[in-house]
Amino acid sequence: MNESDIQEATNANQAALSAGEMLRQAREELGYHLPAVAAHLKVSVHKLEALEAGDWSAFPDVVFVRALASAVCRVLKIDPAPVLAQLPKPPGKDLSPGVESVKTRVAVGPAQSKKNDFPSSKPFPWMGVVVLLIVATVGVLFYPQLADYWKSSTAASAPAPARSNNVAGVADQSEPVALGGSSTDPVPEAPANGAAEAGATAALVGPVGPAAAAPVAAAPAEGAPMLHFKATQDSWVQVKEASGKVVFEKTIRAGTNEDIAATPPLKLIVGNAVGVEMQLRGSAFDLKKVTKGSTARFEVN
Repeated sequence: MNESDIQEATNANQAALSAGEMLRQAREELGYHLPAVAAHLKVSVHKLEALEAGDWSAFPDVVFVRALASAVCRVLKIDPAPVLAQLPKPPGKDLSPGVESVKTRVAVGPAQSKKNDFPSSKPFPWMGVVVLLIVATVGVLFYPQLADYWKSSTAASAPAPARSNNVAGVADQSEPVALGGSSTDPVPEAPANGAAEAGATAALVGPVGPAAAAPVAAAPAEGAPMLHFKATQDSWVQVKEASGKVVFEKTIRAGTNEDIAATPPLKLIVGNAVGVEMQLRGSAFDLKKVTKGSTARFEVN
């Protein structure tokens, strides 16, 4: 079988699939989950489920459906043309009957008018008026749809928020998150009258090693997991290690708890962060400080 036969077979297979089935097939081949795609595009999971199921009643209009499908194709890195070909087309785009009607009236008008008739050798002013009328009509009809499409495209391509070394996205940097003992704890000063004895002892014993001078780090709560989530509402949680390996990705249902054992440093994404409480090494962790909109994105070490 040559390359042309393979291409024809592929096109025939795509033609047999609906737009939603093409998107689902491409997403599953890449191993992407719907909540992850929804978080990237900043749309609800329900909208993506309706798009893959072909439920157009869940969308305000056809223009929104086509714009969302194009955005999903960009995320999945596939050609949007076969997908858009299977979607319904927006109404009111065929202006040829109106254009022909206007041209007919313009052509007949000068023959009926005697006083304001243009010379037959100068038809260009009338054609310019016709073009302006057509452009103005198209702009009035399609401006709302174009504005909505531009907003959705801008939201889909917005860059992710910058991240700091320990906890990314913390709004108040004057309140650092404590993840262990601090190496800047003050060392009690020796009494003044014992300075001579301390110096003599140091001279006899020798310099103190770095391990003896370092403060003892505060130990985590005994038996506590690395991460603990308690959901009051349905919330989606993803945890990645530094190597990029996803160690946890799940929708935590309201009223349930989840303990996660993982090796830091970790990258976390929490959807619907207001509906979940988090503990880090047995201590309460305030997700409000790292939440933007409804999603929290941060790192822990």
